[in-house]
Parts: sequence; structure tokens; C-alpha cells
Amino acid sequence: MPTDCIGIDIGYGFTKTCRAGDRRIFPTAVTLMATESTFSEVNPIIVNGHRFLVGKEAEREGATLDTCRSTFVASDAWVAVLGECLRINGFPRGEVVLGVPPGMYCREYSQKILDAVRKAEIRINRESCRIGGDIRIIPQGAGIFFRHLKEHPDDYGKNVAIIDIGHHTVDMVLFSGRKYVESARQSREIGVYQILDDIVNAFYRQHRLQIGSKDAIGILRGGQVTHLGISYPLDITEEVNRYVRRLESVIDRYLEKLPVRPDVGVLGGGGAVVIDHLVNLSHRLLMVNEPALANAVGYWLYGSDGR
Repeated sequence: MPTDCIGIDIGYGFTKTCRAGDRRIFPTAVTLMATESTFSEVNPIIVNGHRFLVGKEAEREGATLDTCRSTFVASDAWVAVLGECLRINGFPRGEVVLGVPPGMYCREYSQKILDAVRKAEIRINRESCRIGGDIRIIPQGAGIFFRHLKEHPDDYGKNVAIIDIGHHTVDMVLFSGRKYVESARQSREIGVYQILDDIVNAFYRQHRLQIGSKDAIGILRGGQVTHLGISYPLDITEEVNRYVRRLESVIDRYLEKLPVRPDVGVLGGGGAVVIDHLVNLSHRLLMVNEPALANAVGYWLYGSDGR
């Protein structure tokens, strides 16, 4: 019988969850709640006595914490994001499968995360919350592998390289002969935030208006953004070419240096917003289904299959 579990992918930009057919996504934004008395009703996550707002509520409040710093994972703020994942899924019991960046994936770091979660006093909707089942930690990118196998089960025993393009980093891992190859893991700080920042800056230079990452993604996909009912076009050819050439170089270099020749290369994460621009890669990559959610879905598949 499949195990009841939830797959959780806490990324630098967005957090994704999967519990069976239910997929959720929200911004990885977290801030300390200044006061209980607010005009609108909010749902703080309380961790070790500290009240946090998470996701869109945190974005509205402002003064969000830096989620890219090395001390974020396993902090009270990070546990609050985990608590929000549990809240929106109604999941006080069962197994949790979490992903961590491949470069940080080791027994000591995983134990630090487990200790932080197990020892934390978490209150959700004013009620104490404890994870009843196991907490399993696997490398980010592994979820994309298991999601890929859902449609391509014959690739299970092949050499499969995973390119996970995240908001801040590009994580690259290898599975060979059904095993995760520890020595082949690599993370590079060349995530999609770089091209989004370039688009934000280019938009301001041309139109003298400030936009955010969400609008920048819209420009990347459609070439324009609408602000107060007015459409503003932007030619981002230069920004796209500059980012994509660097990204292609990183991916090709990784694939060429692998200890075994990959039979399959799979792209996931933020790759969905740049896949059409990757025209000079020396290696053909397949796009995983549900690329933005693929890690979370893969974690759920991993846990529910009882691997």
C-alpha cells in the first residue's frame, strides 16, 4: 500500500509541495510578524515562540528575510516555511520527503535539519504541530529523476544526468546503474534570478518603472508587461543571449566531465522559461513533465513508493 506522504521542495524563490494529486506552490518569503493587531486576518506560523508570516502574506508585509544565506536552512524562519507547507496540506501525520542542494547533501547536514525540525515547537492555527512520520532527506534534482521515471521507466538503469535550474542555483546530479553518483554532484550560482535581474534593470532603463521578478518572467515569455492598463514592450535579446550562453557553457562542461557518458539528460525547474533559448547546447536534453513542480512530485513518488 502506498505510504501517505508529502514531497516538499523549499527553493530560494518558490516552495512547492505535492501530496498525491494535490500540488501547491507559494513564494519562499518569510518575515517576522510585528504585531498581532492587523487590519486584515493573517495566519502566522509560530516557531519556538517567534511569529512568522510566510508566502504572499510575508510579501505583503515586507521586510522579508534573505532566504539565500547559508544559515537559512534549519533556522526558525526555514521551519516556518516548512510549517506553512504542512498547514496548506492539512498534514499533521505521515512521511515528509525534503530536498536539499546537492552540494550540502551529507549525513551531518541532514541530521542538522532533522534535529531542527524535531526539536522545534511549531504552532499552526494556534495548535501544536508535530510531524508524526519519518522525515527523509534526498538531494535536489533527485526528485526530477523520479518524476522523469514516471513516464520513462526504462531509463531507471541508464546513466541519467539531471539539470535542475533553480531560482538561485543550477544543481546537476547523475544517476548511474540505479545509483546516485555522489562524486558527480555540482551546484553553480547561475540560476534564473540572473536573467530576471537583468530584465528588471533593462526595463527600468527603458521605461523608468520598477517591476518585480514575476513581471520579468512575463517579459521573458511574452516580450512585454502590462502596468496600470498600459502595455510596455521590451527587447531582451541581449540579456537572454548573455545569460543563455553562460548557462549552456556550464551545462556542457558538466556533461563532458561526468565519469560515465550520460544516456539521457533531463532538464527541470526553471528550465521551462529558458528551454526555447537553449539552441547551442552540444547535448540534447529532455524537459521533464511539470518542470517547476517536478522535484516536489518526485519526492512524493519516492516516499509513497516506499523506496
